[in-house]
Amino acid sequence: MSRPAVPGFLRHLWLLWGLRFDIGLNRGPGKSRLLAVGVFLASSAPGLFLGLFFFALMQIGPIAHSGVWPYFILNLLCFVTCLVWVMWPLLSAGVDDHSELSRYAAFPISPYRLLIASTVASLFEPRALVFYAPLTGAALGFASVHRMRAPWLAVVLYVLFALLCAAWSRVALYAVINVLRAKHSARIMGGGMVAFLVAASFIPPIDTSWLTEMGDAGVSALDMTLIINAAVALGQVPPGFFGDGLGQLALGRLRIALMEAAGLGFFAAVGMAVAYALLLRFHRQAGRAGARSAESGDSNPFARTRTRFSTLVMREALDLWRNPRARLLASVPFILAILLKLLSGRDLFVFLLGRSADAWLMGGLCIYGAVVIASTFSQNTFGYDGQGFAVFLAAPVDLADVLRAKNGVQAAGGLGMALLVAVFYRVYFGFGTVVDMLCAMAAVMAVVPMLLAAGNFLSLLFPVKFHASLKRRDKVPLTASMLGIFAASAGCMPFGWALRFAGKDGPTWQTAAMVALCAGLNVALYRGVLPLALRLLEQRRELVLQAVTRE
Repeated sequence: MSRPAVPGFLRHLWLLWGLRFDIGLNRGPGKSRLLAVGVFLASSAPGLFLGLFFFALMQIGPIAHSGVWPYFILNLLCFVTCLVWVMWPLLSAGVDDHSELSRYAAFPISPYRLLIASTVASLFEPRALVFYAPLTGAALGFASVHRMRAPWLAVVLYVLFALLCAAWSRVALYAVINVLRAKHSARIMGGGMVAFLVAASFIPPIDTSWLTEMGDAGVSALDMTLIINAAVALGQVPPGFFGDGLGQLALGRLRIALMEAAGLGFFAAVGMAVAYALLLRFHRQAGRAGARSAESGDSNPFARTRTRFSTLVMREALDLWRNPRARLLASVPFILAILLKLLSGRDLFVFLLGRSADAWLMGGLCIYGAVVIASTFSQNTFGYDGQGFAVFLAAPVDLADVLRAKNGVQAAGGLGMALLVAVFYRVYFGFGTVVDMLCAMAAVMAVVPMLLAAGNFLSLLFPVKFHASLKRRDKVPLTASMLGIFAASAGCMPFGWALRFAGKDGPTWQTAAMVALCAGLNVALYRGVLPLALRLLEQRRELVLQAVTRE
């Protein structure tokens, strides 16, 4: 019998897309394919509106006929788009593609081909469509106003720019995965954040005095030299080669545009080479045991627990503390705060929001810190310790106590994370009043119950497997992710409404009381739906066990 032929690259690409579709949507027997596709397309819908907005923006008279603004907008969008793509694995603690690496390890596909196929497949995910939609709309709007020489080269520049972003996004993704698998991942991430904080302290902040110089005259009062210099500087970094290349084609300079295309191709190739090296490092470690938690010596943390419920709480707290994904998520709000100060982002918010800026910033960072901790684990509350759930079913414990312990630890983790972020903001920026901090904490207390209530039902209706050792991880279904985003948005509404009523004058004690009242209502809502979740847990206990322990 002859050996079956090794699948070609296009076949591997098709299989990879199929795997992402099935895992990402958790589509199995009995589930609607049409509904799954509809949710998949709905998650990409914001990209359409963003693209249309920037397409229309580039056609507005003052911008379309300006010799500076179109190039500044294009180059700025190039930089922001590339930055978001590269930072996304960190912002989302992105190990989404980790399941591909593990599942394909035993398949007849080389690491190099897997890298290429995974990179190309990542260009057509919903989040990718949203990421490069603004730049796509702006580029098409620019092309509709300015006649370009060799339009085919504009298409080549666009493709090379997308490959550049995808390649360096792979670098960030594989770097994150390798760090999470490292034996001392907590020390590496902690030391990296401290080093980043120290390095950022030596970089002078961006001058934002031009914001105060605008006055009532608006943008027309700006010194255009500043915008010209910014456009030139953004066009000289690799992501800006695309925007600068379009500008050169509009001016008829084909040779310079070709050089820009060559630069994009070169830096994309460098990114692929670095990503390939990191992928090989991951494959060398794939056969080893996952990163072990730090040993606690002879001490037994459960020796101090007096009741069964406190033992369950201690176990959940230790699982959350030792989870490498939780460590990565915990570092993100602090990194965002450091970047915000480095880029003088607070000055921009003060210009736009007045004395409410610190409340918005502190509250936003606190909510983000709480959401990434609470939602990540509450929406898969039985999946990230699948084997532990099997032990619970065999042990003489009430599953209701298990769910309550998990909710309590996840809520404490989210609130504790928010408190640390608020204190860090006050110390690091030197701004923010007591009222601002109370509004931020009340906002977190409003959103956490919504996340827990939604997470309980999503964990029971969409159970997926998650290995804390990162040996394999299944994606949370896209439907569950969208429902989780809806629950988080509903929990954030009281904070947004209260600050909008406060205007630019800043929040008052009444503002904090309003948010706290809404937080109390959300807590009551959580307690009201908890019995229903507990009954559903008893009904679906075997289905959940099969889902989170499957191989």
